Amino acid sequence: MRFFSATLILIFILMVPLSGCVVTARSYGLPEQETSLEDDQELISSTAALPGDSINQVATSTPCEITEIEKIVEALSCGENFCQTDWTGWLARPFTYPDRERIDLTYPYASTGDGSLAIHHGVEFPNPHGTLIHASAQGEVIYAGTDDEGFIGPYNNFYGNVVIIRHPGLFNGEDLYALYGHLSSIEVSQGEHIGIGDILGRVGASGVAGGSHLHFEVRYGLNDYAHSTNPVLWFSPLTNQSTGETGSLAGIIVDRYGNPVWEAAVTLQKLNENGQVEKTYYFMTYAQEGTNPHPALGENFTLPDLPPGDYRLSFVAGKLYEVFFTLDPGMLGFINLCVN
Repeated sequence: MRFFSATLILIFILMVPLSGCVVTARSYGLPEQETSLEDDQELISSTAALPGDSINQVATSTPCEITEIEKIVEALSCGENFCQTDWTGWLARPFTYPDRERIDLTYPYASTGDGSLAIHHGVEFPNPHGTLIHASAQGEVIYAGTDDEGFIGPYNNFYGNVVIIRHPGLFNGEDLYALYGHLSSIEVSQGEHIGIGDILGRVGASGVAGGSHLHFEVRYGLNDYAHSTNPVLWFSPLTNQSTGETGSLAGIIVDRYGNPVWEAAVTLQKLNENGQVEKTYYFMTYAQEGTNPHPALGENFTLPDLPPGDYRLSFVAGKLYEVFFTLDPGMLGFINLCVN
């Protein structure tokens, strides 16, 4: 139904002409070179000609509805290495304060943790056994039970007790499917229509789980393990009494040929008003196999719930690349970086 094997390529073609994908980040080592992928613009600007045997045919243009994808791409296409836009998510967090709403950063989406785990198709919300789990949006429960009778995931009993909710037409007319795994108990039934915030069950450690937590997946267009996307980008940046306002960060790092750079080490540093480092985040770009970007972004890295303020992102690929930026509260910042 979808074409996720080509998603990164198609979205990248969308975004590159808007940004120019020119290396403007500060870099050290070899002499700076400017790499532009302007040839890709021809793929966007070309239009089909009228049939040659219809010399009297007149083409009249009609206004087209701007899609959510186009709105997002336009907002983030400032032509610089960093842009940001208001980010109001399509899904609510499955927990409410004072329960933990933060996403665990040790095993993020499209990562292998410390390199010894399978590529992660969701995110984790660590919470004590029995913590209530809430629906992230209204929809229909299409599965509620154990996954030992069918291949919901990579193999039987991977999720243990699991609930899957279909959210029809939630993004650009496509369905989203939210999966809640490792539950200790389930409190909804298949076929039930639920509202946002309704209780679905309780946190547990059923299936393949090392401790009590919720495994949360978002599948785009088709309820299939191979169609998972990063849940971080379906949520708004977190705001509660504990964290205050936050922002989120995503981006794509590509090589000189426009190919995404997979499983590369990236460093992000939060800077104070004097330019000194307050906090450091270490993360990897996505692992390639079986992972998909957000359909409007084409990202290959994401970090959720960052405190607003000044940052330095650095990446080494033969030489050191740096991007300095300011992230505002409630915003999604997007980094578009080409490396030589």
